[in-house]
Amino acid sequence: MTSTTPSRPTTADRQIHLGIDLTSAGARRVTSRVPVASFASAFDAERLADLVAAAQRGTLDFVAIDDSFRLQPETVGLLRGRLDAAVVASRLGKVTHGVGLVATISPEATEPEHVATALQTISRVSGGRAGWQVDGSAPDRSVTAVTRAVSSVAPTVVRVRSDAQLERAARHADVLRIAATDLDSALEQRRRARTIAVEAGRAADDVLVLVDVYAVTGPDAESAQARVELLDAFEGTDVVAQHSDSLIHVGTPLDLAELAEAWFEAGAVDGFVVTPSSLVADVAGLVDGVVPALRASGVFRREYPGATLRESLALTPSGVGVLAGV
Repeated sequence: MTSTTPSRPTTADRQIHLGIDLTSAGARRVTSRVPVASFASAFDAERLADLVAAAQRGTLDFVAIDDSFRLQPETVGLLRGRLDAAVVASRLGKVTHGVGLVATISPEATEPEHVATALQTISRVSGGRAGWQVDGSAPDRSVTAVTRAVSSVAPTVVRVRSDAQLERAARHADVLRIAATDLDSALEQRRRARTIAVEAGRAADDVLVLVDVYAVTGPDAESAQARVELLDAFEGTDVVAQHSDSLIHVGTPLDLAELAEAWFEAGAVDGFVVTPSSLVADVAGLVDGVVPALRASGVFRREYPGATLRESLALTPSGVGVLAGV
């Protein structure tokens, strides 16, 4: 599918980027207290399609879908298995538009040529909305083999959790998902990523830095905190502590919008990837609460700028997405 080259935003007209992580169809794991029937919906493709439709309604940049080679046991217990990310993304490509479909396909467990074929299929079915998510620790050789084949059709999203991973990813990846628990940390990581990109012969804007945020929202702060306490009691663990290496928001959607805008205007981020603690509450909170507030501030789109993920991300059409050796 032919697409026009996206115009590069100036400092004055930068727009915030928003993604949502629908891995396991929600961030919560299911405990042994819950019968199998209660988490069967995590493997319901139609339910996932409804969630992606909500993201599309909010003009989010993309949804991220992780993968796993664990099988889901037919007994009560933790939610271990996941739907195949590439298959799900291909199916969603036929029934959605605008929103990017970022699938994790391991280059370690799958031959690189098969990864490339899967991404090309998603791109073809979706009209150019495929994205490839990969862990920053993935082997260089495997990642390079894939990205050489698909860089023009599938932007690479790299999850960064160390200085070394940031150094490698910033040289060639399109999007970095970083963990930052405060503004200063995000500022420093984005500054380093952009500096490394320039040193590697790229433009600083060729790499986008998105902060992962675990969201527990409610109509007021007390309600959001009550949800945290309910989750803790339900799972028998400290849910917030499980995400202690990421930014955590417990509060209203408006509060999250204000935080996002403040970090964005400070130059600390290009956007955020939201991991919802609950699909029912937090996807709605993002789409119907955070998005309208950011639109009202003039920092988030009201419609998609084009048909492809690269256009939504305002990336040059020839991003490479290779993890080069340090």
